[in-house]
Amino acid sequence: MYNLQPDVNYVWSIQTCVLFTFVTIFSFILPNFWKVKLVRKNKVVTVVPIGLIIDVIILVCLKGFSNVGRDVLSGYHIGFESANSLSNYSDDSVELGYRVLNVIVHNIWNNYTFFLVIVAIFTVTPVAYIAWKYRQNCPIGIIMGLYTAIYYFQGLSLVRIYLAASIGLIVFDKLIQNKKSQAIIYIIVASLFHKSMLILFLPYIMYRVKKFSKGIYISSLIAVFFILYVLSDKIVSVFSGRYEVYKNIQQSAGLGFQQLIYILPIVLLLVYAKKISVNFNSNVYRMSWIVIIFSFFIGELGYVISILGRAQVASLSIIFVVAYSIDKISKKSVVLGEVIKILTIIYGLVRLYIYLAQYYNIDSIMPYSTVWGWIF
Repeated sequence: MYNLQPDVNYVWSIQTCVLFTFVTIFSFILPNFWKVKLVRKNKVVTVVPIGLIIDVIILVCLKGFSNVGRDVLSGYHIGFESANSLSNYSDDSVELGYRVLNVIVHNIWNNYTFFLVIVAIFTVTPVAYIAWKYRQNCPIGIIMGLYTAIYYFQGLSLVRIYLAASIGLIVFDKLIQNKKSQAIIYIIVASLFHKSMLILFLPYIMYRVKKFSKGIYISSLIAVFFILYVLSDKIVSVFSGRYEVYKNIQQSAGLGFQQLIYILPIVLLLVYAKKISVNFNSNVYRMSWIVIIFSFFIGELGYVISILGRAQVASLSIIFVVAYSIDKISKKSVVLGEVIKILTIIYGLVRLYIYLAQYYNIDSIMPYSTVWGWIF
């Protein structure tokens, strides 16, 4: 069942594209509906987000019961089958946290589908939880929709880094709450599932050092970028094991202007929201700029050292920047807010299509199929 097929079998599928598009649109819409209020005997009101729960279930099932993804069908599958103990795990280079999770699930029920469902739950629910937590200032539908459009489907193959990124999302939550020690703990926990999450120390430091301006941040990162650009060949040459494949991927001849196209609408949205809002939280505004700069920096590094390109998922919190900005604009002008929400949905769907067009074969996610043999 879980066997990677020859590349010629992974072809563009209109049906899969339509399926992914509808799932994304549902993620924009569903969380906004069906909020049920429950009143307890002591008059405590609990709101149950039925729409959000249904959306989470859909995303967990689509991911957990899938039979696609180059890494899911190869290395991760082999790893789980060998995970009756840590000492027997097939690849010692895989991060300890991920190996431990494999061993725990394997010994509860030696079923790879069950493991993928557990991973899906741990990947999707942190995003939904934080979306619900900040629902008063961030439209939940925008968060879940953008998450699905930009990040979710990439995780059908790269389950480990997207699981780690969901844990890493909590880092930004802790920083906003000024819980610095807890933020460090979550960086470490996330890195136990994928080492790339150590890069979260960068926005952590940027947020802690409050005396620096955006100009200093940008100048420093530009300097780091060009140093890595000069040393890229030497850095790539030391890759070994499962990372050795990246030695054969040539670096880009130019800068990644696609990243600029991705980030520019978010920058304009944030600037406009700050301009018209009288109560834009200063800490959130500062963190928003840090996330934007960080996201663009990592995205550009991917053109120099390809292995770092996927690490851009560490800037997952950028979807909250968009949602918070839209909320501020909506409170100033309902009509304009609705227009921007529609544009945001279009932006998300364009991002989804670009990803699918570029990676559907590389990530082996088309045509989408399930463990029951359903093919789209």
